[in-house]
Amino acid sequence: MRFTINTELFVKGLSIAGRAVAAKSANPILLSVKLEVSGKGLSITGTNSEISISTTIPNTVDGREVLRNTSLGTALIQARLLTDVIRRIDSAEVTVEIIDGTIAKIDDGKSSFKLFCMGGDEYPDIDFALEGRSFTIPATVLSEIVDQTAFAALSKDGKPILTTINLKGDGEHLVATATDSARLSKKVIETDAGANISCNVPAKVLAEIVKLPDPRDSVEISVDADRAVFVFGNTVVACRLIPGDYPVSANIIPTAFSYFLEVNSHEILSAIERLSVLSVGVAPVVKLSMSEKGVEVSSGYSQTGSGVERINTFQYEGERLDIAFNSTFVYEAIRALGGEDVSFSFIGEMKPFVIRNPNDESAVELITPMRTR
Repeated sequence: MRFTINTELFVKGLSIAGRAVAAKSANPILLSVKLEVSGKGLSITGTNSEISISTTIPNTVDGREVLRNTSLGTALIQARLLTDVIRRIDSAEVTVEIIDGTIAKIDDGKSSFKLFCMGGDEYPDIDFALEGRSFTIPATVLSEIVDQTAFAALSKDGKPILTTINLKGDGEHLVATATDSARLSKKVIETDAGANISCNVPAKVLAEIVKLPDPRDSVEISVDADRAVFVFGNTVVACRLIPGDYPVSANIIPTAFSYFLEVNSHEILSAIERLSVLSVGVAPVVKLSMSEKGVEVSSGYSQTGSGVERINTFQYEGERLDIAFNSTFVYEAIRALGGEDVSFSFIGEMKPFVIRNPNDESAVELITPMRTR
């Protein structure tokens, strides 16, 4: 195998596929990227136990030749080492040649490297085919879905299904839900894609996927029994799905409330952030005290001290209410909603409450209060 390639595009391709390469593994194959030269161009593939990414650099881009001097073949080269070497190449083009199936010679006319490599036939057989129910959405919409839900999924080891984002489509709407059992985030978008699906995609995988497309791209998503495939531009991503029934959320989010608060997002985020310095080595808990006369955010710990912040800009309806919660949960929810103002709807002191952007009803955040006494 041999090819001469535009260095900048090679680095970009290695970076994309490298997101799927295992950080650590006893199997050297999973620390490698697979390079394959075919008539379509150079394909670069990386995989671990959860996600596989393949991106193709074509022979020409916008009428400009970016891949030439090619000889067909495959090879496996340690991903991090290859990327570091190519990133430091100081020429517009670089040539890679596989010698005797064991040495990858990298040369730009000034620098020359010889890296150990393996034959491509040792790489896992990865199925990137679109075989399930498919639909297409703009990359910006997929990014918005993940930004407004992924943070609420379980991030630590625990019940596997809670580490996912559940995607459910009925042909007219796509509903994304994430929960770690203490909070829930839900995003609904209207779509004419027409796909009836229900699947549990690992949240951290989706968080990686949305970093890859150009914002101008559309993303085709195909879902079958145990995997999802995402296609955009010259890149295809496959990931395994988590089996099982996702917790039912349809009846969890309340619709009737007794207390309502609307505040400036920046003001309450700043107050929570300042009070969080007191939570050293313990769960960050704040208390929201509300009445028509005023709104305060407070926090106190026996080891560090206490603090109070008065909210100056607010609208409140209801009797006086004090409610405590994990400040990280509320902080992340408000940031995810992304509005200038944020509304809180409460039922009572120990009942889950809802946070929304008053100008965007497509997203809702549900938080479980904490008992402080």
